[in-house]
Amino acid sequence: MSTTMNDIAVHPEKVHDEHREGSIAGDMEKANPVDKNAKHSDLGAAWLAEYTGPRTEITDEENEAVRKRIDAFLLPIIFIVYFTQQLDKSSLSFASVFGLKTDAHLVGQQYSWLSSLVYFAQLVFQPLSVYALVKLPVNVWICFCFFGWGASLCIMSAFTNFAGLAVFRFILGAFEASISPSMLVVVSMWWTRREQPLRNNIWYSANGTATIIGSLLSYGLGHAKSSLHPYQLIFLVCGLIAVALSIPCYFFFPAHPTKARWLSDHRKYVALERIRLNNTGTQSTTFKWSQVRECLIDPKTWFCVVNVFCISLVSGGITTFGPLILQGFGLSQFQTILYNMIPGAIGIASNILSAVAVTYTKRKMPVLLVTSAFPLAAAAALYTLPRGTEHKSQLLGVYFILQVYQCISPLFFSWQFANTAGHTKKTTTTGMLFVGLSVGNIVGPQLYKSSEAPYYKTGLTGNLIVLCIMFGLIICQGLYLAMLNRRNVKRRIAKGKSGAQVDLSLENSSRWAELRAKQRAEQAAGGHVEDEGFNDQAFMDLTDLQNEDFIYSL
Repeated sequence: MSTTMNDIAVHPEKVHDEHREGSIAGDMEKANPVDKNAKHSDLGAAWLAEYTGPRTEITDEENEAVRKRIDAFLLPIIFIVYFTQQLDKSSLSFASVFGLKTDAHLVGQQYSWLSSLVYFAQLVFQPLSVYALVKLPVNVWICFCFFGWGASLCIMSAFTNFAGLAVFRFILGAFEASISPSMLVVVSMWWTRREQPLRNNIWYSANGTATIIGSLLSYGLGHAKSSLHPYQLIFLVCGLIAVALSIPCYFFFPAHPTKARWLSDHRKYVALERIRLNNTGTQSTTFKWSQVRECLIDPKTWFCVVNVFCISLVSGGITTFGPLILQGFGLSQFQTILYNMIPGAIGIASNILSAVAVTYTKRKMPVLLVTSAFPLAAAAALYTLPRGTEHKSQLLGVYFILQVYQCISPLFFSWQFANTAGHTKKTTTTGMLFVGLSVGNIVGPQLYKSSEAPYYKTGLTGNLIVLCIMFGLIICQGLYLAMLNRRNVKRRIAKGKSGAQVDLSLENSSRWAELRAKQRAEQAAGGHVEDEGFNDQAFMDLTDLQNEDFIYSL
């Protein structure tokens, strides 16, 4: 029996019944999932089936202790991995200030193509990334790619022509294709939905950190006495940093909460019970084509893919041509590098502040609308303002406001991942999001034509158009998710459960005991059983559309 997009939107319970995988019995939703060690279920379910310790509701104290330990051990690792990726990817824009075009004999749009080739590679290799993130331990795949892109950048430093640089920019992009998707998978299996936006924005703020440190590093390397061209030295040093860091990363990066050597068995149990609240599971090693199909026909996937494309078109152009745009304001080489550090700081600040806003409002749509207004207004102003040293202050102010765009992508990632369950569906979703990201980053630099310097009218016009589209789609996505929540309430009532549920994954753990007690009192008053099994299906590797207990985050 086939399933259409209309079936999913109107009858999600049909998807629930139709797409259950072989060894998950039809009545499994009424059973205790920890007793199931099915081939097709979550790795967390398999571990819980063998766990012999106490099974109690986790307390605020236990949750806080485990969360702090995860933050301390894991967050620095994923930050370093992403920082190094961004440093290596951005080395091209740093090198452009120190004569890359002249020393490598680049002409016409060849510089733009060197930027776009990374994203062509990411586009081509996304299917492999999706499959690898299901079949392989996440840490092994990440560290393999980590070493690979560092080695590629080192080799790239040997070339002084477009052909050689282009080949290894493509190879570098192939290794980098999995990193951002992997970070999203890692965050979803370790942190609650309340905690995810801040953690995602922290590792994504490594982008800004790479801009700051990379600018300083490039300035120093650009003036070093060497037989190599400045751009070769920049590529070589940045690549060696990645190669060196990839080795210890392999030994300290756990594959799964149940594999963390720095957690006791009881704390592993707490780590899994924290994630149960998300109803998104951790990881399954069974690749499920039914979940791929559902992802492809799920409207909310496409809302987010188009939104990520839009903001990536803006990002791709500004990241590649940012230093050259600054030079067009009448800045010297040193001033360009110095001022290029400020967008990095703005990126860090906007990432943290927007994530804190999401955490405390428990709403992503309003925060996305507010943050989107900044680059939209700035792009309009930058389009109209004249250039030249006499307008430098106004131009710099507007350019820095534009940099708030850096916090938007991770908010989209957090929003989509908070609303997607089923491991294959999650990895397919990341692949699709990064197809949108790759295409946006391919198109973005091509809109900035060297012949239009210093105004870059085509690029700024493109920015204005996609930012307006994105603003409208954010509202549409929020309305669609609200509709899905109303339908899940009806599905729960139809199965004899209470319709309204409190989503503890979005609440501070200090309120869990109070909210649980209130929920049970309401269930008893409504004639429902005291424990109706809410979240029991969290580790069955069901998708969000299959699980009537799923609550969509707005």
